[in-house]
Amino acid sequence: AATQATVASGAVRRALITAGALVMGGVLLFLAGAPLTAWLTGLGSNWLFVFAVVVASLTGMGLGALMESTLIRPLYERAIYQIMLTFGLAFIGTEVVRALWGRTGFTMPKPAFFNGSGEGCPAATIGDWLQHGCSTLVVEIAGDRARIRTYNEIFLILVGAVVLVGVWLILHRSRLGMIIRAGVQDREMVEALGINVRQVFTLVFALGVGLAALGGVLAAPAQGLSDGMGSTLLLSALIALAIGGLTSYTGAAVGSVLIGLIQQFMVKFGQTGIPIPFMETAFKPTPSLVPASTVLLMVIVLLLIPQGLFGRKE
Repeated sequence: AATQATVASGAVRRALITAGALVMGGVLLFLAGAPLTAWLTGLGSNWLFVFAVVVASLTGMGLGALMESTLIRPLYERAIYQIMLTFGLAFIGTEVVRALWGRTGFTMPKPAFFNGSGEGCPAATIGDWLQHGCSTLVVEIAGDRARIRTYNEIFLILVGAVVLVGVWLILHRSRLGMIIRAGVQDREMVEALGINVRQVFTLVFALGVGLAALGGVLAAPAQGLSDGMGSTLLLSALIALAIGGLTSYTGAAVGSVLIGLIQQFMVKFGQTGIPIPFMETAFKPTPSLVPASTVLLMVIVLLLIPQGLFGRKE
């Protein structure tokens, strides 16, 4: 989410993207009817997952291009209007999702490659996991045996790393990235060179929305599908951007990692407790303190470094 928000230079659009992708996907499935449903049910869970990833990403890119060219482009000089517009569309999209599917959450099964639990599972090595498709991998860390979920803690991290490196290479090592950065700095000069900056910005926004849709469909097997998932991810993306520094790609990555670490730290010590000298029993953070801890981290960072860790003073 933070990567998408940085690329599109508008973190507040995250909730709209997730809701819009869900709405469009539901409309397409509704129009296709029984033939498409029968074909999809015949696919294995692995291919069905790949199909969902491709369709969600392409649908998100299409929605992003349409939204940028019709709604966002006229408001580039009025940032507050962009915020109001995209938040309004996010609320509308959420209500449409609720009207179509209700408030009850749905579960999205994990691909069979990450959901095995039979012979050979949990896996002891990477080879065992690849052979049996185990849902967990047992590793030894500092003398202790730990269970690692292959989808949540291996696959998603690898995909995130690939996206992170891929987008960085596009922005800093390609002609398109050079045009994007130049267009942001001096749009008139780039247009004077014969480059259609409007089309470039539309492409950038579409890619950002596509990344957000990709993030949504990848998160679904781990978190489930609900009408509020976009808002939850939006809040985390905003906090990550504030910590790392707005419009800073490196800051978005570092902020996301810090948020993940602090959340896991709170979850871990919510189970074991934190020993405090003047307390008889260990302090165990409640589940509600997990999201609060990320906000506290953001406040501390902004008090010390108002522009964020990698932000630039303007």
